[in-house]
Amino acid sequence: MNSKIDELINSINNLSNFSFGDLISLIALIGSWITISMLLKDKLENSRPYLQISFELVKSNLACIVIRNVGKVPLKVTGISYDDEFIKQLPEREQKHLYDNKINNLTIFPNKKWIICLGVIIPDILDKFDKKTLKVNYTYKKVNGFKNYKESTEIDFEQYSRFLVYISEIDELKQVNQKIEKNTKNLEKELKNIEANIVQFHNIQDTYMRTIVSGYTERNKDEQTKSNQKSNKK
Repeated sequence: MNSKIDELINSINNLSNFSFGDLISLIALIGSWITISMLLKDKLENSRPYLQISFELVKSNLACIVIRNVGKVPLKVTGISYDDEFIKQLPEREQKHLYDNKINNLTIFPNKKWIICLGVIIPDILDKFDKKTLKVNYTYKKVNGFKNYKESTEIDFEQYSRFLVYISEIDELKQVNQKIEKNTKNLEKELKNIEANIVQFHNIQDTYMRTIVSGYTERNKDEQTKSNQKSNKK
């Protein structure tokens, strides 16, 4: 009993000898271990691959899936598959390409991407497809690595239906030019169907002949056919 009391007294005495400097040293030691663990965690995260699969408007409103390496190390895509219920709504040719993708060793370097086209436009998916959500399952690993990372993502095209699509100034000018070109062709077709009534005259003091258009008459079908044949021969 006396020995137990002596041990208790010694413990209390040891606690009383614990100074403020010892507390600072202990806190510094704990902080060092925390810093080391965080550095190790960051190193592990930076050394592992990260693959991202998402929907992006690559060209106009064409539905495309973008496979992008968002990590800091090269990776290999070892497999990719799609939801059957959604894929069966696509054109037969696109179904075959997606099912027979044969992706089992595709290397993608950091900040690089590959694009898979679904072969349809977004309005078709929203208007004609019963299922508008595509689920993509994929596996990948670090180059020369052994651990496979298995992930999946769901792309709900209906969620994007009300989002604004930005068109650059160059694209706007291109669309305007296309409209002008279309209108010009239509105008040329209309002009071919119209014959102008031309009157030529000159006054006594004029040294040249004046020409005015007194009206227009629409050609009949036979004349239009002959004019088209002549233009085709030319």
